[in-house]
Amino acid sequence: MAAVKSIRAMTASTDGSDAGAYFNVDTVNGIVSLPNGAVLNLYSDAYTTLTAQFNANGRAPIISATTPDPGAAGTITTAGLTISRVTPAANRAGIIVQAGTFSGQEITVVNEGTFTLTLNTTPATSNVADSASESAIGALTARSYRWVDSAWYPIKA
Repeated sequence: MAAVKSIRAMTASTDGSDAGAYFNVDTVNGIVSLPNGAVLNLYSDAYTTLTAQFNANGRAPIISATTPDPGAAGTITTAGLTISRVTPAANRAGIIVQAGTFSGQEITVVNEGTFTLTLNTTPATSNVADSASESAIGALTARSYRWVDSAWYPIKA
């Protein structure tokens, strides 16, 4: 039996109407729609680790919930994040940026503190390709990187 194409092949709604719809599959035009401000969340596991979120404005950043002090020679967390917030309690040197989880991942490190973060100068340790020449991440500034194969590369403005 041939499939019947429909602009309402599968619709989820709170009240059975278009006004209450939150999900629709249009097999005529090949469109999956999330109307009425619905948000699409993608997880890497059973609803625990949010890896991406799309809302009415496009892809939403995944921001760290806390702003830890990485400590001396500490590590800045990047797994599952697009923005990693930190608040050093003193000037910190020897900082490591956690390895990326996939090629093309982007991370922005936001230093919310009044002290600087200086990367470990050995790229294989810091995971940052130009860490030997990269300037410190100053107080109240941010730095963006893209993970490619085995290192973070600064995204220059």
